[in-house]
Amino acid sequence: MLAEASGKLDLSECELASVPPAVAGLPGLEELSLAGNRLTALPAEVGQLSYLARLQLAGNQLAALPPGVCELSALQGLWLHGNLLDSLPEELGRLSALTQLSLSGNRLTTLPASLAGLQALHELGAAGNQLASLPPSIGELPTLKKLSLHGNQLRELPASIGGLSALEELSLQGNPRLSSLPAELGTLPALRDLSAADCALTSVPAELSQAPALQSLSLYGNQLYHFPAEILQAPKLKTVWLEGNPLGVEAVATLLAALPASGVSALGLDEAQLAQLPLATRDPLVAAAGPKLRVAAVAPGGPGEGYFKLERAQRASAHGASSSNGSGAGASGSSSLSSIGGNGSSRPSAHVLVVSFGSAPGTPNWGGLLKKVRTAAVDPEEADFDVLYVVDPRRAWYGGGDEGYELYEQRLRAACAPYPHVIFIGDSMGATGALLFAHLATEVHAWTPQVDLATSSIRPGQGPEWQAILRHRVLKGVGACRGKVVVHTGSWRHDLDQARCLPTQAGLKVQIYSVESHRLALALDRRGLLVQIVRSAVLQAMGLTNKDNMRLANLF
Repeated sequence: MLAEASGKLDLSECELASVPPAVAGLPGLEELSLAGNRLTALPAEVGQLSYLARLQLAGNQLAALPPGVCELSALQGLWLHGNLLDSLPEELGRLSALTQLSLSGNRLTTLPASLAGLQALHELGAAGNQLASLPPSIGELPTLKKLSLHGNQLRELPASIGGLSALEELSLQGNPRLSSLPAELGTLPALRDLSAADCALTSVPAELSQAPALQSLSLYGNQLYHFPAEILQAPKLKTVWLEGNPLGVEAVATLLAALPASGVSALGLDEAQLAQLPLATRDPLVAAAGPKLRVAAVAPGGPGEGYFKLERAQRASAHGASSSNGSGAGASGSSSLSSIGGNGSSRPSAHVLVVSFGSAPGTPNWGGLLKKVRTAAVDPEEADFDVLYVVDPRRAWYGGGDEGYELYEQRLRAACAPYPHVIFIGDSMGATGALLFAHLATEVHAWTPQVDLATSSIRPGQGPEWQAILRHRVLKGVGACRGKVVVHTGSWRHDLDQARCLPTQAGLKVQIYSVESHRLALALDRRGLLVQIVRSAVLQAMGLTNKDNMRLANLF
């Protein structure tokens, strides 16, 4: 509806197949939302809304964007994610006032060279497309702070990316054809977070050691045999994650030797990498590294196939080796190292496994919360659970509508099999993942999942058939769960409608909170409630009493 004084018109989720002609007759309109409808095209008259500053078109079926949209000289925000776009008009560069452009979850193979005209752009999201390359003009965006390109088909990055003087975050994970990074990344003065995990990198430029603002470097799940140890000396670098790479003996030893004197607070390696070292070499290096070294087990898998990382409980395992704590810190001096193989034969260090599914950004985003759960333990036994981080770097909803589902299902089944109690958690895309594979769990907690992608504004760039298969698999997974399923949703209509797609059945509960936002998990975390929910589930699985005596129904 239109609020006359505010200049806003909200027609989101109205099942519109076309834009009402009357919209073009509102010249003073400043904000227009058409998200979550069934639009296949936009009328050229939209370009006549000369005062329009925000245009929401996410979650439709748009295959093309009319050039008229590029005449909106006042436009500051344009949201096009979750459509079927395979190209963009070259005139896009005329949107000189644009600060935020969301293109994720489409079918784009290229970006227009005219991007250089977006001189005010702060954030560009193009994850989950089919981009094979970037135009050199990408480096001519002086105000760009965040660039999300994960889940594409990039083969390389242009050297011109070194011109992004304001860039703070660069997400490249899940590009299975990306084998190298340009040295120019080391010259970016503001780059703080760089993720190129789950790609096909065979080398990393030593110039990253010169990156003055770099704090986080995620390169797990690549094909790195060597890693320049001097990168650990980058002035502000704090975390480096290298698990799931075929690092050679010399590379591992050199990294461990360089770690104690560096400013890095967390270096992630996996058990298989450390197991290569002779005991006489490994034990002193691991002891010297202390809590800076974080050790986990990694399940095998090729580039872009998803990342499985197991952090064991901090206790003596059946093999006599202690392992990681809630923050992933590896135990020093461990003499027996094992990994979770494809057949799931590894013996668990605990009876409870918490599986966290990463959301659309393609990163293991539950680590901080699960660390809080361990920290809240009153007795040591309350922290005695293992954690498996599962990430879909392709932003593909865990392959729910294609053959990728079987790959994830097989690996999850193998990883979960040794545990009598398995708890799945996830939010948004991660929540969908938790429901997809609910038949493998004894308890599931899913925050704001997408169940019916046909009516969701948050989705990949897939057609109706793919979406229908995913929905069928979600319903089947929930129906086959051998325990209880709790779906947590806020009061935002979009999320409520998604939760209502689930059938009424024994063991399924929909918990509604008075939070008008899709980011429900974040809102609960800020209020200290999310840790209580997960901790209660863990303690119940352990057969322990929850001393907080919290009831979910009384949280709000």
